[in-house]
Amino acid sequence: MTSASHYRFLVVTLLSALFVSLLPIVPAGAEQIVDRGFEEEAWNQPSTQAAEVGEELGLVDLRGHDLSRTTPTRGFAGVGLDVTIPTGAFRGFGPFDRLGQADNPDVAPTEVWFRYHIRLVNWNAASTGKLPGLAGIYSSSGRGCIPPTDTQRGWSARGMFGAPGTQGAPAGRVPIGTYLYHADQAGDCGDGLWWDASLEQGRWHCVEGRVKMNTPGENDGILRGWLDGDLALNRSNIQYRRADEPGIGVRHMWHNIYFGGSWPTPNPLSLEYDQVVVSTSGRVGCMHPFTDISQTMHSHSIRELHALGLLYGCDYRQACPAQLLSRGEAAALISRILELPAASTDHFHDDQGSTFEQVINRLGDARIARGCNPPANTMYCPERTMTRAEFSAMLTRALGLAGSSVNAFSDDNGHWAEGDINAFASAGLTSGCGSGRFCPEEPLPRDEAAAFFQRSLGLLQPLSQASDPPPVDWPPEGTPPPKPPEEED
Repeated sequence: MTSASHYRFLVVTLLSALFVSLLPIVPAGAEQIVDRGFEEEAWNQPSTQAAEVGEELGLVDLRGHDLSRTTPTRGFAGVGLDVTIPTGAFRGFGPFDRLGQADNPDVAPTEVWFRYHIRLVNWNAASTGKLPGLAGIYSSSGRGCIPPTDTQRGWSARGMFGAPGTQGAPAGRVPIGTYLYHADQAGDCGDGLWWDASLEQGRWHCVEGRVKMNTPGENDGILRGWLDGDLALNRSNIQYRRADEPGIGVRHMWHNIYFGGSWPTPNPLSLEYDQVVVSTSGRVGCMHPFTDISQTMHSHSIRELHALGLLYGCDYRQACPAQLLSRGEAAALISRILELPAASTDHFHDDQGSTFEQVINRLGDARIARGCNPPANTMYCPERTMTRAEFSAMLTRALGLAGSSVNAFSDDNGHWAEGDINAFASAGLTSGCGSGRFCPEEPLPRDEAAAFFQRSLGLLQPLSQASDPPPVDWPPEGTPPPKPPEEED
């Protein structure tokens, strides 16, 4: 691994470990008929329990693959689902939430809004596929290239994705659209309506949609889509239902994450999916995960790092920007980053029985951790607050930053960490504490740590690049293999 790649990996992993999970904020203003944050223990059940889990969670058509190919993980807020489509497969996830009117659950509403958050982790898709969206499934139509007819009624407006860099998306970005089955479609398969927007690998995106059913037999149905709050699709000429279909409505929120198509994916795909909300009374809006960052000057850094999946909260709905890091917590974070082996030496005598004892000794073996009582350095002081000088010195050693001859600050001359601080500044990770000073003995709060790392992202972009590229020659020649029933969408 090159030094730049090694440095980038360390920065990303440190930020991933820096903050713990966060409970979602429930958006105001919209009546919610579905609110899925994937916090339930049931998502840990084996695939053989799919029927029982589906009944417990109120999901229709939850299959074994929907459990075996999903893993609870840190989501946009709290727990989300990591969804994987393995090589040679189609379906990553695909159950329905059945929608009903508040006063009559058996009657589908005629106007619905939804919102979810999604993060493409490794998504070099070879071709198109489906993302979650709304539907009215009343028969076998509306999917699988079975168009709606007078006898096979229904419609669907799932999301869709394309191969990176196609459909007008910039290189590396993934196009997003709506895959629409409707009464006016000309072919058997659905119509692809590409949005004026695309998805960035590794970044949390907010996807919203709206469907308003047409007057039966008229082309006045509404279909809208928003990405990260911006309108990206706006159609008001859709015929979802025919003149003799007044009972057809918005019956399902379809949690469909699906590759293809007739051919299975030639390479593995993975994304994270979280915070699904469906409303019948108005637009849901994107979630703001933090409530306590309005007063910090580093709120932009916190928001940006969270969007990249690197920063989490310290408590429910809180980023705790002013909370200080301890030396023990810093050791645990850096040890996790470096994946250091078990320690062979007990380096310090004041960490016996500490939660951080093993990681402190690992950093000692790696010559990253030094004591807090020089020159003896027999103590580590794991519960003591980490100072700005200690933080810069530990990260300079851990990241292998090159030294600098530039004297960056006026208040660290002769300080034991002066060289490390200058290297930290030369790498663009700090601009000091003001007036040409670094304030080396000041304790380090989380928001300042976030600012250090957010500055580094500009030097190291792009942070997230999908691996596992698809074959150059795809799709293969010949007849596609039979699709197992479990893989159907």
